[in-house]
Amino acid sequence: MTGHVDRRRFLGRAAGTGAAVGALAVGAALSTSEMAEASPTGHGGSSSPVLGTWRGVVTLPHEEEVALFTFLPGGFFLSFAQGIHIATGRWEATGRRTVTFTLWQVLPDDLRGLPHRYNGEVRALHHARVDGDRLTSDGTFRALDIDGNELSRGPVSTRATRFDISTF
Repeated sequence: MTGHVDRRRFLGRAAGTGAAVGALAVGAALSTSEMAEASPTGHGGSSSPVLGTWRGVVTLPHEEEVALFTFLPGGFFLSFAQGIHIATGRWEATGRRTVTFTLWQVLPDDLRGLPHRYNGEVRALHHARVDGDRLTSDGTFRALDIDGNELSRGPVSTRATRFDISTF
């Protein structure tokens, strides 16, 4: 075990709450424009060009995944990727068109099916640049087993295009 968190117990509970987390994330993503109007400017504020929803490809050494990213005011980040990959995290502006974002994702036993059991987690740190409706990032990831032991680490990158969900 690492720290004060019982990973097995925590990740076991995550299996039962995966659908609820997904529903909350979709609701949050759909209300991004309203939240941006109400949120103050500053750290993770409403003036950053990264705010909104992006669709793209995440490239890891062992695979590529299609993903949907949502950067919310206040520095919150959500991601949905191929299979049942739901991640949450934080972002922070590091310049006028640059941000750093982190994510945390639990890994189900079956990456293509419903998450009945979890076997670990992934953490990643990205340094991104926004050029109009294009977002690119490079960073590193760490995969941990359910006990917190490192399984792998390596480079990760994303290439994404802004996706306007307000048309729904």
